[in-house]
Amino acid sequence: MNFIYGAIIVIFTLFITALIARKVFKKQTMLYLFILLKTKGLKKTIQKISKHKFWDRLTNFGIVAGFGAFGVDYLIKKKFNKSKRILIFLLSSILFYVVYYIFLGNMLLNNPIISNIGAHIIIIFCAILGLSGFTLGGLFVFSMDIIVKMFAGSTPCPGVGVVLPGIKVPKNPLFFPWYCWIILIISGFVHELAHGAMLFRYKMKIKSVGVILAGIFPLGAFVEPDEKEMKKTDEKKLMKMYSAGPTSNIILAILFGIILLLISAPITNYTNKIDQNIETGLQIIAVDQNTNICGTIYDNPAHEKLKINDQIIRINGQDVKNRVDFTNSLHSDKENVFVVKNTDTNITRTEIIPKTNELGRIGVTVSATIDKDYVIPKRYSFYKTFKEIMFWSFLLNFVIASTNFLPSIPFDGGYMSQNIFSDYLNKKNNKQKRMKKIAKFFGSVILLLILINILPYFL
Repeated sequence: MNFIYGAIIVIFTLFITALIARKVFKKQTMLYLFILLKTKGLKKTIQKISKHKFWDRLTNFGIVAGFGAFGVDYLIKKKFNKSKRILIFLLSSILFYVVYYIFLGNMLLNNPIISNIGAHIIIIFCAILGLSGFTLGGLFVFSMDIIVKMFAGSTPCPGVGVVLPGIKVPKNPLFFPWYCWIILIISGFVHELAHGAMLFRYKMKIKSVGVILAGIFPLGAFVEPDEKEMKKTDEKKLMKMYSAGPTSNIILAILFGIILLLISAPITNYTNKIDQNIETGLQIIAVDQNTNICGTIYDNPAHEKLKINDQIIRINGQDVKNRVDFTNSLHSDKENVFVVKNTDTNITRTEIIPKTNELGRIGVTVSATIDKDYVIPKRYSFYKTFKEIMFWSFLLNFVIASTNFLPSIPFDGGYMSQNIFSDYLNKKNNKQKRMKKIAKFFGSVILLLILINILPYFL
């Protein structure tokens, strides 16, 4: 209930602030909650960056990244005959499957929420439909999981969640730190600047450019094109304009991902050494019979073996004094030998624990004894925070890109998909009718999938 009351207060505050801005300061608002602050300075900046030639190649890359094999076919359709296009489509699908399997396979196949079959379905969607397929495939797989678990009488997790940094959203396993607001704002700015750059590059009229405010806080940027002029603009130019926004987020995700790869190992090694020095012992404070993740039950091997207030002395012959020792000593492929001392009975005993479950856990919660005399270096917190910022910057930009490539209006991919898929329909109907059919099809499918994915919030 606290979350609901908090959300009501925030919405009411935004409404009053927007109302004052509209009535007193004559500012334009959006959805009666957000203030649109127009500025000429931002327009000049966009015009300046639009002159670089890399935009054309970048947006073509975005069409392929956003729509996979179908994106490739769209770009080559006028260069090759039908048989060659089919061959290229098949080859590019196989290539993209391998690429996505390399980059996403480990994350998807080792995910307790997604079955192996579901993981392969998502990767196939990615190969054929690119990042739009990642989101679409995820919605489909989670929808099937939710339906099956609901009929089985278990409680599934929602397939979609609201990103509210600093606020714990009910039934959402992810908690976004407060600084994710800054990441979202910067990513939103870059997204809109990229759209604006393509509008300027192709000499399309822009009505206004500015900043979106939530109260007094910046929420992002906006670029308002001339709708009538856009209808007269060449299709390929429009495709590149729509592609520019999410493509800019792909580039940011790649850059932050590379930084994360470079710094992850050295920072982890450094922080682990500090953690090993800070912690001087581990004691079990909870032992669970099983672990329930989104309606799937995993038995815990430590149940009825280890007890509350057991102090862990050794695991598999290795002395254990901290969480790093605990994690490194556990076997996932064979039984684990624990030597523990219970602080209630003062009895030391040996317990044979079967191998870890599918989650890589044994089902205990431990508390560490802290060495209060140990002085933690100042750079310890800085390094950990910097690594976390790089991770969230990578993840949020990836999510922004894949979501915006969804083939449904109002997302950028909704407009792009109409041009990409309309050519596969019967040419007896004119282009506009075919585009409307595509919009209606994907709109209906995605709306249905989203409704299924939010059902668990009401269970």
